[in-house]
Amino acid sequence: MGLIRLLQLALLGVLIWFGVRAVRRWMNNKRQAQIQAGQRPSSEQVMDVMVQDPQCGTYLPRRDAVRAWVKGQEQFFCSKACRDACLAGKEPSKQDQRV
Repeated sequence: MGLIRLLQLALLGVLIWFGVRAVRRWMNNKRQAQIQAGQRPSSEQVMDVMVQDPQCGTYLPRRDAVRAWVKGQEQFFCSKACRDACLAGKEPSKQDQRV
């Protein structure tokens, strides 16, 4: 390996190092601009809304909930059993309710 090849590799390493630093600085500036504008940075965005099962009180992501219309209103349940109990008119059990 000649001296010229070694210098080329060193120069390539320095250029990569400067490139990484430039990308990091750009990303930090973008994040700071979002924070100053009152926005959440993209890594902290809300993934889903949490809903509470009216039958047992369990909280779960809306996308995972079993849905049903009850008295003209959309309700979200943790399971088909809770949905069926609510549709049958059963009261939530005291054991399942959270205080």
